[in-house]
Amino acid sequence: MPRSSKSVIKSRVEQRELKQELEVEESEYWNLQHVLSYWYMIFFILLGARERGKSYAVMQFFVTQFCKKGIPFTWIRLTDKQANKLLVNNAERLVDTDIRRKFNLDLLTSGNNVYAVKRETVEVKHKDGSITHEKRITEKKLMARIFAASTFYTDKGSIFDKDFLNDPKMYYNVGIDEFEREQGEKNTFDILYSIVNQLENIVRSTKDRIRVFFIGNTLETASEILCAMNFIPEKNGKFQLVRNRKQLIQYLKELRTCKTDKEKQLVNKKYYNVDFGKRCYIENIQNSEAYKVRRKGTIADILMPTASTFTNRINVDNALIYKGALNAPSYVVKFTKDPSTWFTVWNSNVVKMYKGEKKRVVAMRPYLDEIYNVDLQKSILTLFDTRSLSFRNLITFKQFQNQIELLKPRKGG
Repeated sequence: MPRSSKSVIKSRVEQRELKQELEVEESEYWNLQHVLSYWYMIFFILLGARERGKSYAVMQFFVTQFCKKGIPFTWIRLTDKQANKLLVNNAERLVDTDIRRKFNLDLLTSGNNVYAVKRETVEVKHKDGSITHEKRITEKKLMARIFAASTFYTDKGSIFDKDFLNDPKMYYNVGIDEFEREQGEKNTFDILYSIVNQLENIVRSTKDRIRVFFIGNTLETASEILCAMNFIPEKNGKFQLVRNRKQLIQYLKELRTCKTDKEKQLVNKKYYNVDFGKRCYIENIQNSEAYKVRRKGTIADILMPTASTFTNRINVDNALIYKGALNAPSYVVKFTKDPSTWFTVWNSNVVKMYKGEKKRVVAMRPYLDEIYNVDLQKSILTLFDTRSLSFRNLITFKQFQNQIELLKPRKGG
């Protein structure tokens, strides 16, 4: 019995997608094209070894979007110092030289804005009657804005453009590069809190026509962002954190037909009780053979051949994970006033996320509306440092670890 034309078309599409994926996996540099098919996602977390081409691929996509469709983009780094480096010499370090050359880009910076300009030679007549020919800027378009996550509070209320999406061609394209701290880097601020607030400055309540790319090297410890997604990839591959996909796609299609805020409000109300999950695509990029050949014999390969930032090997510490029975809660550990940073210790040493257990509290900071005892705080730190605590799962361990690292050192504590 002959196959239906629909099945044949589907088979061809699948074959083409498989071919594209194989090309990406085997190529020396990573390619972004297959990721863009997940248009219904908001977040795209791209993890992989250094020099795999992640930042390059995202930047090339953003610049292409700007040059062909006029869509500007936002680029975020963790600290002000890192962000300012990208603005030096008219954003020399923001866009790779070959991307500039490909699109014939002439960039100019003003504050944290990056403009694409066009210059023309014009005839200039001087008072003494002499004539010279000088290049003058004849066109200037905003291409990008550079921000630091750590300084979100200074940008509050000054970034969001409520009329930006009135043009149906516009998109919020946001890149957050190197969103994970390097090993040994000082932990001076809460990355998740800062990034969320900076994104709130930029996009506010936007749910459609938005792409946020998190670009990071694979590190020994999981980032706050991955913990917030409640998913840590323990192997290479592609992962989708989404629920009710068909309804999500229908919701976005209906939202795109809305012409007024009132119509959008009605659509949002219609789907209010539908859980779409995290709307996040995560790719933990496998190193290709071509990449390994290129990296063989480099300084990093010779001196640090097992570093995860170059090998993309994931080192997962499962030694502290306890899957046995839990008898009774012992006490609650609170790091802040936010319940998402509360943990319940069961069986005297097994840590779980807090689920409303009514037990005595160990406050890890003063002024949490709880009795603060520095000796009790020290005891929790000692239990953690000596690996005397166990954890229900890897996510709980990483979230607890992040909260420990955010504690500021105290005199005598």
